[in-house]
Amino acid sequence: MNKFMRAAAPLAALAMMGAVSLSPALAQDLKKVHLRLAYITGGVDAPMFVAAAKGYFKEQGLDVEIVDGNGSTGTIQAVGSGDFDIGIAGLGATAQAQQASGANDIIAVAGLLQKDPSSIVSLKGSGILKPKDIEGKRFGTDAGNLQDGMITAFAEANGIDMSKVETIIINTGEQVALLKGDIDFVNVWANPDGDKIGKIKPIETPILFADYGVNILGSSVIVRKDYLAKNPDVVRGFLAAITKGKADVDKDPEGAADIIMAARPDSDREIILGEIKVMPNYRQTAASKGKPFGWIAPEDIQQTISLLEKYSGMKPGLTPALIYDGSYLPQ
Repeated sequence: MNKFMRAAAPLAALAMMGAVSLSPALAQDLKKVHLRLAYITGGVDAPMFVAAAKGYFKEQGLDVEIVDGNGSTGTIQAVGSGDFDIGIAGLGATAQAQQASGANDIIAVAGLLQKDPSSIVSLKGSGILKPKDIEGKRFGTDAGNLQDGMITAFAEANGIDMSKVETIIINTGEQVALLKGDIDFVNVWANPDGDKIGKIKPIETPILFADYGVNILGSSVIVRKDYLAKNPDVVRGFLAAITKGKADVDKDPEGAADIIMAARPDSDREIILGEIKVMPNYRQTAASKGKPFGWIAPEDIQQTISLLEKYSGMKPGLTPALIYDGSYLPQ
């Protein structure tokens, strides 16, 4: 995923999609909110752009500026420093940042991407149909992918003997190596990475880590705890607006893609639309299924914490209540 930051288009750039431009007097009555995304705009961010384009933020008394990010870590730092009011960042990354700094000053108030799309991807005919099938096969990866420990967690959770897997470190181009047949599988996101590989050569159904006992909670709405204490209605209004936007995204993915393209005209519409269409697969886990948009199950948070402590070197002591508060979601 491209992680280079781009400046956000102002809200008025969405007027062509039906948004009403704000008069100077009206704009002064709205609460300005600076929102930083986790990465360059993608399908997961569609509810925010739809809420902006259709005036749902305005209905809540908010004037939201949406700025692209260059990674969860950067967004966490930007929100923590007060440069941004609200951010979108991985809940796992937020937990690690909390422990690393020793300051529990950031909290998540909604989960946008709760089922981790990390997966095993192999070409059709590889024989890799279930976790144990990677034994005896060649695994291509970069060193950083090994350092997060999740492939080890996946192996342990599924009785895989990693000594029977040939690990080949490829600093760049592991997906190219897979397509060339130099390796048998990679550990990448099922979407969009698996989709991109599948467009060139057919692939087996990706084996999702989250389906086999290893799930790290992803993109979440984060705020500083002091900002939340001073601006509870802003946070409630923001979440109400994106919940309304999410419902529209589900009803009209094509229209949501058009709205994003109006705000980010140099994006790839096909990729954006593809991401929007697969997002329902990752928005909730088995534990949060049937619950309102954004609600995170305590057991999912605890699993994320436990995995990070065991496999990524995170210090113990963090509890779900320190990193998530779902009480600001629409009732």
